[in-house]
Amino acid sequence: MNNSLFLYLSQFRIFWIFRALVRRFFFWIEANLFGAGYKIGEEKSNLQSLRALFQVTQTQLFLAIIAAIVLQIVDPYLYPFYEFIGLRIPDDSDYVTLLATVSGIGGVFIGLYYAGLSTVSGAIYSRVPNNIRDLLVQERIGYVYMRYLALVTFIGLALIGLRILGYPRIFLAVPIVVLMAGIGIIAFVKLGQRAFNLFDPTALSNHIFVQLRHWLKMVKSGGFKYDDPSFQVHANKQASTTLDALETLADITAKEPHLSGKPFLVLTQYIIGFLNHYEKAKRFIPSESRWYQQRYVHRDWYRTEESRIDIAYKTGTSIQPEITGDKYWVERKVLPIIMLCIRVNLKAGRYSGVLELLGYIDGYLKVLAKEGWVKKAFEVLSEVSETVIKEIALPEEGDVLKTEVLEKLALSETIAYLPISIFVAFSESLDELSRGEISERIRHIQWSHLKDIYRQKFPSYCIPQLEWLKPRLTFELLAEGRQVSPLWYQTELLMQVVAEQLVESFKTLVSESAVLYRQWINHMNTARHPWLGAAILSREWEYWHKAEYHLPRIAEKWTDINGSRYIEGLPWPDLDIDKLSRNVSDNRNETLKHMSQQGTLLTLLSRPNNFPDYVGQFLHCCGETVFEALYEGNHELLKAVFRPYFVGCLFTFDKLRPKTVSTDWRAQQEIKIAAAPLLDLMDLSGYSYLFADYHDKPILAKEVTDVWNEYLDKEANSSSVKLFAIAVELTEAAFEIPYRGILRTTWQRKVSQRLMDLPRKRIYHRGSFTSDTIAIHKSPLVRIFAREPYGSFNNGVDVFIALFLCKRDDAKDIEFGWRSHELSEEIEQAEKNYQQLSEVEDD
Repeated sequence: MNNSLFLYLSQFRIFWIFRALVRRFFFWIEANLFGAGYKIGEEKSNLQSLRALFQVTQTQLFLAIIAAIVLQIVDPYLYPFYEFIGLRIPDDSDYVTLLATVSGIGGVFIGLYYAGLSTVSGAIYSRVPNNIRDLLVQERIGYVYMRYLALVTFIGLALIGLRILGYPRIFLAVPIVVLMAGIGIIAFVKLGQRAFNLFDPTALSNHIFVQLRHWLKMVKSGGFKYDDPSFQVHANKQASTTLDALETLADITAKEPHLSGKPFLVLTQYIIGFLNHYEKAKRFIPSESRWYQQRYVHRDWYRTEESRIDIAYKTGTSIQPEITGDKYWVERKVLPIIMLCIRVNLKAGRYSGVLELLGYIDGYLKVLAKEGWVKKAFEVLSEVSETVIKEIALPEEGDVLKTEVLEKLALSETIAYLPISIFVAFSESLDELSRGEISERIRHIQWSHLKDIYRQKFPSYCIPQLEWLKPRLTFELLAEGRQVSPLWYQTELLMQVVAEQLVESFKTLVSESAVLYRQWINHMNTARHPWLGAAILSREWEYWHKAEYHLPRIAEKWTDINGSRYIEGLPWPDLDIDKLSRNVSDNRNETLKHMSQQGTLLTLLSRPNNFPDYVGQFLHCCGETVFEALYEGNHELLKAVFRPYFVGCLFTFDKLRPKTVSTDWRAQQEIKIAAAPLLDLMDLSGYSYLFADYHDKPILAKEVTDVWNEYLDKEANSSSVKLFAIAVELTEAAFEIPYRGILRTTWQRKVSQRLMDLPRKRIYHRGSFTSDTIAIHKSPLVRIFAREPYGSFNNGVDVFIALFLCKRDDAKDIEFGWRSHELSEEIEQAEKNYQQLSEVEDD
């Protein structure tokens, strides 16, 4: 309509009425078209949903129909057999009733199961995230049972349908359907009992670990498309989603008081079990697999080649980061769950559960050590120990805590044992790392086969080097028709990687363990928990003993790996075995110093009956160390240990001696037992004179005598000296091996062996035909203990009495026995013999 006509008609009212009616008519048409289109879309969506439903159910549907058809076909051929055994074909009413009943039962059970599932879901899972509710839907046993029940229900309906269509009754269907229905009924009872477990969300975690193992198997060598990056990324995403569900499940479990105990511990044990499996599976995963989550590693500008720096500067950009795979992305997701479980249970006082969990962690650390990842094992141990120790050893205000819960002591010992477990596990793995063993494995690799480098079970840290070798050796086979690079060359390249890993492991075992033990002990003592610190010290002492025992084996293994180098310029790592041995020895001595100090502190506390005797252990070890320091002439070690040892012996005597005077034989035995530490102390003190002369270090004897003089001068009476005299008298008067007498005899034998290396000379006495062989040494005391053929019958106690106690004013009227007097005379005679030898040599 042109503008003129519109202006003309617009002057009439009828025009506007007609125009409105036309617009309404077209609006009605458009509305109906839109409604029809929407309905068509809705129906299309419904049809698509129906199609999707059919796709979901088609397997069960076709399986039931095919089963009914097969029964219909097979049944006529069995009629002669039915007649032979006297069975009759059921009536129509009975036949249909039976099948209808079975189908009805199946329908009822399906309804009951989902009603129960809805109840559980509403009570427990209504406020949880979707990924946790999905676990309930994916619960494996219920899912399989529902599929089975649906199949049984529809088979009955399919058989009824065939009968209505005019097909004959199927006798074979009767026992089969009855049997299948019986399985469904009985299984429903068991499933109903199991339904109560669904109130515990951790009971559904099995599906999580099944999925994780499935995706892990997919990326291992031999898995479907394991070398395809797209499939690797897909497996990574699916596993990451599954681990997110595991994290959510753990958070929910930790917040529910009724679930944070045993259910949470069981879930955590499953996690550690998966970590054990995963660590071993890494041997079969390509090192560049996209299964490992990608992360950026940014370069240092002053450590990057100039070409990259120049490009970055001229383009005004930064240096492009390197993309590497995070080999520990799974561990980073699940280890916090383990720490959370430990914290929750320790705060609730469930120590026995945590002890059980530490046993599983111990197994995981062993797996890491055997796979060669000792540094990673210590990182995990550091995180676990920090969590445990902070919870069990909260700082105490005021005095030192005198009593502890026995379970806390067990936790401390268990944590302190874990480094030992790592060391032993790693030592056992060294048997598989000989040069000959590695060479033999390389010999069996078929380089043309993509998967073969993963089948030889090399440690996972060897895989990158093998993957680097593979394309080069494959090219040789294609170009030359044979393998050009010799076996020794391949072995050398791989052994260099093994050597680097071993050096890192050896150094970690010495350095990291020392750091951890010091941190643990310092925390315990700072928080005023001396008994827990003593438990850790006891294990540390065991650790360094085992380290000293295994050092020769480590040196032998290093010689085998590092002994032959055929490729010049190959960067081999350095390992100083002597320095490693010195570090172990220094750490052992440092531990002894701490033991002597800790023992002195513990002597002031009353030991509970069910606690180990750490005081006795530390005191004994300190005594052996005092002897070792004298034996080696180590004044610094003697200075650090002797004074605490002196105090510990006196305190131990005071604790062991009877508190009442009695003539009973049992009281006398108690006195003899109590006198043992005093005799040990005097024995070692006497040997300080001997070794001071032997090493020509008077400071050794001075270090000992200064402590004795300080103590005896402080007492200012002869009662203490009399106490030592009584201890000696009890030992000499008894016709028996005294308590700890074998230990002191061992010291005496070691002294004789040490003095055997002195030069000797035979002298003849004037006016007689007799002669003596004497050791050449300026000290008469040394010559007495070194004389042939049996050495001296005296011991350190006799030396201490003769050269120290008898010379004190407060000991003049005290009798110490005949042996000390004889020793003084022997010293004078030895000096005369030495002068005679000098005169003979002068002549």
